[in-house]
Amino acid sequence: MAEFELIDERAIGRRLEVLGFDWQYSQSTASTNADVLRYHQHRQGQVVALSETQSAGRGRRGRQWISPFARNIYCTIGMSKSMPSDSLGLLSIVTGIAICRALQGIGIDAVALKWPNDLLSDGRKLGGILIESRPLPDGAYFFAIGFGLNVFMTAQDLASIPQPTTSLALISTAPVCRTRVLGAVLESVIQSVQAFEVSAVEDLIAQFRQFDAFHGKTIEVITANDKIRGINRGISATGQLQLATDAGIELHSAAEISLRAVRE
Repeated sequence: MAEFELIDERAIGRRLEVLGFDWQYSQSTASTNADVLRYHQHRQGQVVALSETQSAGRGRRGRQWISPFARNIYCTIGMSKSMPSDSLGLLSIVTGIAICRALQGIGIDAVALKWPNDLLSDGRKLGGILIESRPLPDGAYFFAIGFGLNVFMTAQDLASIPQPTTSLALISTAPVCRTRVLGAVLESVIQSVQAFEVSAVEDLIAQFRQFDAFHGKTIEVITANDKIRGINRGISATGQLQLATDAGIELHSAAEISLRAVRE
């Protein structure tokens, strides 16, 4: 069956070499983020790590990322970029928009973003982003930009995930090829991150609004100690969530909270 075909590593490698990236492919690894950070520690340079499955893949707050063999996409881009330290949260926004645009470019239109790093389709989770950073001596950062995309998931796979979940094969009107999807997403993310400048943040905010699944809706922000209800007013110039409450606009950072929609 098509869903069990391996990614065409050579085709992906050729595209990455044009972009100036080394690449590592494995049929199984603990974590593609860990692979990229290890590469950086020993060799520096730009690299992409991809694998057919992960044994220790994770999302935000250390949650396990379900990783069945040769059915989905598990990938991390390792690259350097100069950014102000208070704007690092923007990188997940840049990445999410780039993934959505790549999917639209291959005919998969029903995609949206849930701040700060989830991809959705019709309210169901389609994928996620996990970015780790390491400071560099010149004031720049090395980023491990990890992303997972559900491509082919069985009913049994979906039933094991404790939240509404979907996959590209379920929402696409045409056959899905993992190699094609991965190539399009890699080019879009790499080029978008390279091109992004903090001076263009207002344009980024406007782009995010187009994909924000909960813009203008009532949401609940869940912190370690509280649940706060308000209206989602998008993101700030540093990538924080803007929540309109009776007390005014509150700003929330990604590391502090979870967000969920409220049924009205």
